[in-house]
Amino acid sequence: MRLIVFGGDERMLGVLQAAQQAGWETVHIAGEDDVPEQLEGADAVMLPWPRSFRDDRLVAAPGAKPMNRERVLSLIPPCRAAVAGGVEEDALPMVQRLVRPERDEAFLRKNAQLTAEGAVLEVLRRRRHALLESTAMITGFGRIGQEMAVRLCALGMFVIVCARSESQMHMAHGMGAHPVPLRQIASACAQADVVINTVPARVLNRSALEQLRRHTPIIELASAPYGLDLEEAVQMGLEVAVESGLPGRYAPLDAGKALFEALLRGMEIPSGRPEETQAHEAGKGENSHG
Repeated sequence: MRLIVFGGDERMLGVLQAAQQAGWETVHIAGEDDVPEQLEGADAVMLPWPRSFRDDRLVAAPGAKPMNRERVLSLIPPCRAAVAGGVEEDALPMVQRLVRPERDEAFLRKNAQLTAEGAVLEVLRRRRHALLESTAMITGFGRIGQEMAVRLCALGMFVIVCARSESQMHMAHGMGAHPVPLRQIASACAQADVVINTVPARVLNRSALEQLRRHTPIIELASAPYGLDLEEAVQMGLEVAVESGLPGRYAPLDAGKALFEALLRGMEIPSGRPEETQAHEAGKGENSHG
């Protein structure tokens, strides 16, 4: 099996490392200077995720010679599958299947776990106090909120979860957290030593922010428009750390491995070395005739 990887940050190094450990042949085109005179075919192609291009340029590591979108797409050979963040299928007619990690539950759960682990490190750094017997407030209880609650409860924190639904509040209670309806977020803020937001909507309004003590850090894990008005929070003298995209910064090699595993699932290839894959394919053939 052969994989071509274009551009990217350290996550792409994680992809390459995972592919090589699985016995794949790999080619890394970090920038224009890495394009071989003759680029052979491949079974799969990986472009940076979640965004392959920024301002029509390939997202690449510092120092790589820039490549524009048209140039990159012209180099992609016919292949079975590709991961390409933000690129639509009609731009990749040479690819049989466009794999979308954002639709892969196993990838999303792994990404949430890496995010939560990195966020715990950030909480420790920002708090400058032991977490034991202090209070954390988590807004939202999706994958990242759940993973945060598990870790913070295990560290001995009193964890308040502000959730929308009854089912989420029951789940939070079962994990050892204290569930509170989102409509009571202001009173929860008054108890918090640290706030972790996972909701990409303005759930932390001014009345809620006014309840926070001045040195209570807010760890923002959601994407824009975020869970609060960042400018307003700064004007109020609050400490806000925008930490979206943590896996690629905290554990890029593991994040890259997760991307490669998502590619394998998209291609319906079991993780393992080529001889294991061949045995799997042979087994599928036998089953189809049975």
